[in-house]
Amino acid sequence: MKKIISILLVLSVGFVMYAETGVGSTTLNLNLLATVHGKLYHGFTEDDNTSANDVKNELSSSGTGNRSVGINLESNASQPIGYYNLYTTGNSQIKVEFTTSPMSMEVGSTSYYVPYQLTYAGSSGNSRVTVEGTSIGTAAVATTVNPGSSGPAIVLITTSNGLRWQTISLAAKFAGSLNESFGLPESVGAGYTGTIVANVSVYN
Repeated sequence: MKKIISILLVLSVGFVMYAETGVGSTTLNLNLLATVHGKLYHGFTEDDNTSANDVKNELSSSGTGNRSVGINLESNASQPIGYYNLYTTGNSQIKVEFTTSPMSMEVGSTSYYVPYQLTYAGSSGNSRVTVEGTSIGTAAVATTVNPGSSGPAIVLITTSNGLRWQTISLAAKFAGSLNESFGLPESVGAGYTGTIVANVSVYN
């Protein structure tokens, strides 16, 4: 392609040599190499990312795989569990929905479930992403009956084109003293586990 453009330039100069001064015009259109692909990075991180480049660099280098976080199921305090990050330059408007599952563990033939409330708040970002709501689920006493998942609930939604990015801080709140009174069995093996799933989809 570069060779073709060079030939066009030479021909244009050749024509100008035989034209009258100040008469006519010539145009070189460049479009074949002016390509930008949309990017989408999203995932959970341990640290707050305070710029769009921080989000892109961390998620593109570390991926968006699973994270493990240590928490206390018998505490009433809100416990920070990390951050969720979004970076997009695509032309489609997108929404991010969270679905949470209760903490759970199986002991013998009995399964124990610990519901919790996931709270979140905008940390850093630009005005092209809106944070929807502030929490998902309810902090309730542990049970041996599966209460099911909470959500999906829209957490982030884009509102315009160009670069859109957002980091939100996440925290989990448990009915700690009620769980202590319930008498949760000792953690064994992998202990109590739960998941937060972030699903990105196009909404228009």
